[in-house]
Amino acid sequence: MAEKCSPEKEVLSNFRFARSRVTDRQVDELLGIIKGVLADGEVSQTEAEFVLSWLHTNRECCERWPASDLLAKLEGFLADGVLDDVEESELLAVFLSLTGNPDFVPIDGSSDMSAAIPYDNPLPRVIKFPGKSFCLTGKFAWEFGPRSQIEETIRFSGGITQKNVTKDTDFLVIGGGSTRDWIHSTYGRKIEKAIELRGKGQALAIVPESEVVRRLFK
Repeated sequence: MAEKCSPEKEVLSNFRFARSRVTDRQVDELLGIIKGVLADGEVSQTEAEFVLSWLHTNRECCERWPASDLLAKLEGFLADGVLDDVEESELLAVFLSLTGNPDFVPIDGSSDMSAAIPYDNPLPRVIKFPGKSFCLTGKFAWEFGPRSQIEETIRFSGGITQKNVTKDTDFLVIGGGSTRDWIHSTYGRKIEKAIELRGKGQALAIVPESEVVRRLFK
């Protein structure tokens, strides 16, 4: 018989679940605001200040990508009270990368992205398998076979496969059937963890399934 949770653990679990749902809604709202800002193809200082103010008001989502990176950039750009032309150009590129930049087209070919999967850009020139750790996540649609078969081939090539993203992970591999709506998926948490570790300086690459399969049969 399963062990019953203590009242304290149950309250903590419910709190974490509720907080996660709030954060998801805030990320949705942030992406909607960014799409609105991009309606005229520009980012004005007033718009940049509004997004920064919104982030300061909605601190919960600032612990997650993309809000965490966006907060840092906006605070840096507006520290002197002026959004110059270079900063505006960079901010526009960041906004486009979240909502429709061609360089971030998701693997399913969709053009209307809520938030593109943040693959390394550019992708790694070299993917070595011996001694390297790989975490596979998402829906795998490549003709090569299911995720288990790809994992087996990685191990045969000397690589190590992991169920979860850790400080030892070298590559997070996203299945080709994964969609632009990764933020709302279970595999989205692994992507968030990988982004968090990469932000702390870990040399962790986020790559699509097709890239790893191509290197396996190079």
